[in-house]
Amino acid sequence: MATKGDHPSNDPSNDPSNDPKLEDERGLNRRDFVKTGVAAGLGAGAGALVEPGEAQAQVSATGAEQTVWDYEVDVVIAGGGCAGLTAAIRARDLGASVLVVDQNFDLGGRMLHSGALVSLGGADPVQLRDMKGESDDEGLVTVDPLENPEELDDSVDLLFTDLTDWSVVDPKAQSPYRYNERELARSWAENCPATRQFLMDNYVRFARISGTHGGGGLSRARAAQCFLMLGDRTDMKAGTITAEDAGVADPERTSAFAPVQMTNATRTAGPNAVSNGVALARPLEFSAREKGVEFMLHRSFDELVREQPSTGKVLGITAHYSPRQHPETGELLQSYWQNGNVDERRETVNIRARQAVILASGGHGGNPEVRSMFYPALREPAFPTSGLALQGPGGQDASALIAGLRVGANLAGMQQNLSYGTTFHITTRLGTRDAYTSMMPGHPTFGFRASAGVNVGNTGFEEFIAVNQVGKRFFSEVRLPARPGLNRYPGDRGAPGRGLAHTPLDWRNCRKEWVREMYNYDHGLDAALAINEGSEAPDYYSGPLWAVFDQDAVERTGWELRYPYVSDNGYFFQADTIEELAQKIEADHEFQRVPLSYLVDTVATWNGYVEDGADPEFERHEDAPMNRIATPPFYALSIMVIWHDSYGGLRVNGRQQVVDMQGQVIPGLYAGGEAVGGFNKHGLGKGHVHGYIAGTQAVEEPSS
Repeated sequence: MATKGDHPSNDPSNDPSNDPKLEDERGLNRRDFVKTGVAAGLGAGAGALVEPGEAQAQVSATGAEQTVWDYEVDVVIAGGGCAGLTAAIRARDLGASVLVVDQNFDLGGRMLHSGALVSLGGADPVQLRDMKGESDDEGLVTVDPLENPEELDDSVDLLFTDLTDWSVVDPKAQSPYRYNERELARSWAENCPATRQFLMDNYVRFARISGTHGGGGLSRARAAQCFLMLGDRTDMKAGTITAEDAGVADPERTSAFAPVQMTNATRTAGPNAVSNGVALARPLEFSAREKGVEFMLHRSFDELVREQPSTGKVLGITAHYSPRQHPETGELLQSYWQNGNVDERRETVNIRARQAVILASGGHGGNPEVRSMFYPALREPAFPTSGLALQGPGGQDASALIAGLRVGANLAGMQQNLSYGTTFHITTRLGTRDAYTSMMPGHPTFGFRASAGVNVGNTGFEEFIAVNQVGKRFFSEVRLPARPGLNRYPGDRGAPGRGLAHTPLDWRNCRKEWVREMYNYDHGLDAALAINEGSEAPDYYSGPLWAVFDQDAVERTGWELRYPYVSDNGYFFQADTIEELAQKIEADHEFQRVPLSYLVDTVATWNGYVEDGADPEFERHEDAPMNRIATPPFYALSIMVIWHDSYGGLRVNGRQQVVDMQGQVIPGLYAGGEAVGGFNKHGLGKGHVHGYIAGTQAVEEPSS
C-alpha cells in the first residue's frame, strides 16, 4: 500500500512552485502568515492566517456582540467536497488566500465514494474531443468514442433549453426541469465548458462520453467518468495508482486512499483504467494542496457572522471542534495527505473572510428533522444518508441551510427532492446500515459500519420476504428496489422521443394520454415507510425493515454470509427458529423499538401461499418464483432506505451569491452544490460548476 513517503512526487511541498520565496510574487501578505503553534503542516507559500495576537485586535459588531477573530483569510469555504475543493482551487488560482473548513478528518466528501460520472456539456472539451475521435493529451484513452458525433453536437443554448424544459415529465409523473431557477441554470450551462477544462488542468482525467447523468438533459450525451491507470506507484500528476491503493488487489479489501474499491474502466477508457470518485477527489485534493490551499479538518461549521443579524456583509464563520477517532484504536483519524492542514483543537474558533464565505458543506440528507419537511416519514432516524461511515454523523447535516436561514437567506427548489429517483430509495445492499456503498476493510472508517453488506441485486429480492418492524409483509418484495427513470440522455421512457428523436419544448412530451401510458412508478418505498402497528405518537416511526429467508435461499443464491459482508453488528441475525430470530432482532438492533409480534404467523402464511402458488395480498406470484421459508437456520438482513442527495436548499443567483427573502444579495456570501436549491441536477457536475463560479466571483468581492 502506498504511503506519503513512498511517492515524493505526490508531496506538494516538493514542488518548486511552493517555494516560500515566491510568496510575495503571488500577492500574499507575509505579515499574515501564521508564526505560532496554532497551525501545523502548513503548505509553503500559503500565507493565509493571522497571528493570534493580531487576530484578537480585529473585531466586528454582530448585533450587540463583539466577535474576536482567531483566523483571517481572503476566502473561507465551509466544506471540502466537490463544490468546496473546486471553489478553493479556483479562488487560489486567482490570487486569494483560502481556508477550507470541513467536519470530517479527510477531504472529498461524498465525491470520494461516488461513481465519478461528471455530466456537463454545452460543447465542453471532452465532447469536442470525442466528436473528433481524438484521445486525451496524454494518450491514456485508447478506446474509440462511444457516442456518434451528432450525439455530442451540443451548445450552451441547447443545454440551457434542456435544463429549463417545461414539457418533460418523468415516469414518476414529476417535472424534472420545469422548476429550475432560470438564471442559475443559464449560468451553469455557460460555465460547463470552462469547468471541464479546469478539472482537466487540475489532474482529472476523463474517459469517453457515455450518455448523460440524471437531470442533465435529454437532447445530447454529456457525461464522462474520471479514471486513473493502474501502475507501480500512486502519482496524481502521472495519473497512476497502485492496485493496493485502488482496492483491486484483494476483492475483500480497500485502502486508506480509496474508501470504495475502484471499478474496471476498460470500456470507457482502455486497459488498466480504473474509475470511481477517487479518480476525481484525490487529484483535486492534490492540486489544492500543491497550490497552497489550507485545510482545517475535524471542524464543523456552525454559524455565519454578519455585520448585523439580517443586514450588512457576511464577515466570517464560527466552527467547533468535531474530532473523529478511529473506531478500534480511539486515535484521532488523520487525512491521507496532511501538508496544508491547520491543526486547531480549541472548542470554537472564529474565522474572518476578508472577501467572501462560500458554503459548500453539503445537503440535508443526514438530518432527519430537516429532511422530514419533504417527507415526514423520513424523520425515522433508522434510515441514514449515504456515506455514513466515511463522513460520520456530521455529514449532510443541513449546516449551510440552517446557518443561511439565520442570516436571512431565502430557499429554492424545496419540492425538487420528490422528483429524482435516488433522493430516497431502497437499496439492494443488505446487512449494513451504510448501505449505499460497498466499503471493505482497509479504510480507517470501516469499523463504523463493521460490515460491507451483501448486494443481492434486484433479482435477489425474489429470495426472501420483506417485513416491517412488527414482522408483517407490506408490499411485493420484487418491486421494492424498482426506481423510476432518471431524466437523462438517451431517454428514460418518460419522453416519447428517445435520443436524437427527442424534441425539447414540445407539448406532446407531457400530453396527458402519454403520461398515463408511460407512468411506471412502484410505491414500494412508500409502503415501507407507512405507519404500522408498531408506530407510536408523536412521530409514528415506521421502524426498520428486514429480509427474512432460510438456508435453502443461501444455497440457491450463494450469498456469502460471513465477514466482511456481515458481522455481529445488529444488522444481520441467524437463528434455528423463526421465534428465536424475532427475539434476537428485538434485543440487538438499535432501532427495533417493538417486538416482531407477527413474524411467526407471517412466515407460516407465506409458506401457505407458496403451496397454493398464489400471493393474494401482493400478487407476487405474477412477477417472480415463490419459495418456502422452512429450512433452518433462518436469517434476517437489514433492508435500508437511503436518502442519497439533496435538491432543496439556499437560493442563489447566477453568480452563486446567496439571496435573501427580499430578493437581494447577501454581501460576501456564496453557496454551491447540495447546499443550493432550485437546480434539479443529479451528481457531481452540479457541484463542480457551482464551485467554479463561486470561486471566480468570490475573489471579485472588495477586501475588508
